[in-house]
Amino acid sequence: MGLAATAADGVFATRLAAQGFTGPSGTLEWLASKIKPVKDGFAVDLELAQYRLPRVAFKRFPVQIELQAVVEAGASLSAKIKGRAQDIRTITVETYPGIIERVADPAKFKPQTKGTADHSLPVCLAMALLDGDVTVAQFENDRWRAQDVMALVEKTSVKPAAALIAKLPKGRGANIEIVFVDGQSLRDTVEVPEGDSERPLSRSSLERKFMNFSVPVVGKAGAERVMSLVDGLEELKDVRELTLALKGAGKPNPI
Repeated sequence: MGLAATAADGVFATRLAAQGFTGPSGTLEWLASKIKPVKDGFAVDLELAQYRLPRVAFKRFPVQIELQAVVEAGASLSAKIKGRAQDIRTITVETYPGIIERVADPAKFKPQTKGTADHSLPVCLAMALLDGDVTVAQFENDRWRAQDVMALVEKTSVKPAAALIAKLPKGRGANIEIVFVDGQSLRDTVEVPEGDSERPLSRSSLERKFMNFSVPVVGKAGAERVMSLVDGLEELKDVRELTLALKGAGKPNPI
């Protein structure tokens, strides 16, 4: 799990609660009282409409959060370069300086592990361009090491996007420009990636992501069964029906 310490605390708290362990009420209010300087009138807002949960980002692709726009643009351009990948002369990516520092440093152009590959802008973009998508299977099956992927990586350069920075200073967008040996070019811009709180993940994208992860574990019919149960969760009389469907045959993930 990401953010391991937080995840461990959550699992530990859940196990304690399952055994009947309770804690003091007013914990958040107590914490707020310790803020220095003290904020007069501070109160914990329990209004559901104010919760941040509906406003969080949900990644469309199983890669680093700041690569979502790059991969989306690459997947969009994929159909237009079918059969022409070998004719690409240059690929230029424009994005934010902080993003470049984290996902396009020299090590990301020659990843040695899966953990580096799924944080690599040039590698993830190359797979999106060639395959039309980026999925967990590509990392598990070492697709990121393939010769055609690395050939595009070598043609990729990354620089700051002045126009994007001026328009959305705190954004995660990207511009992609592909130039072919004959001088023709393709370009795509994703200012706000799908899955961002300002552009929520579509139902079709959410289903596709779920199926990519679940089919290898519970099969296509099992995955569709889980989706059906979740859609009708409020009317579900026994939650064990859902937990059994999630378990499937109990086989390990074969990806």
